[in-house]
Amino acid sequence: MQSRSSVLIVLSAEDIFAFLVDPANDRRWRSHLVSSRGSITAPGDHISQIYSYGGRSKTIELSVSEIDRPHRLTFALTDPVSARLSFALRPDGGGTRVSVSLSADLSGPLALFESRAQAELAKQLRADLDRLKVTLESR
Repeated sequence: MQSRSSVLIVLSAEDIFAFLVDPANDRRWRSHLVSSRGSITAPGDHISQIYSYGGRSKTIELSVSEIDRPHRLTFALTDPVSARLSFALRPDGGGTRVSVSLSADLSGPLALFESRAQAELAKQLRADLDRLKVTLESR
């Protein structure tokens, strides 16, 4: 399963990247996120996030697999599914194009819901990027 989205933010890549690597900012723009803690400074760093949706909570552990300031930030997830979440930042006109992509391997019973999960994920990525834009441009 794969999903991608992007948004143009009228800020420098350096400012946006600094915001993205601070877990204290995550709740300001990530849907369903209750808490985020850890550090994002180098590959191998870990972030622990708690999400709540539909009355249920789930903790996920992300590890930084790539960090190239201020151009790329990639996380790996192994539980509940194997997934990769990547942010790419590049100059675009008077701002920065922020692109996010998520790829996940759904297997077993989860594979039965792949098309529905992909549609929901695409909608969520778009909403989160829109919220990131509003949050950053209103500071």
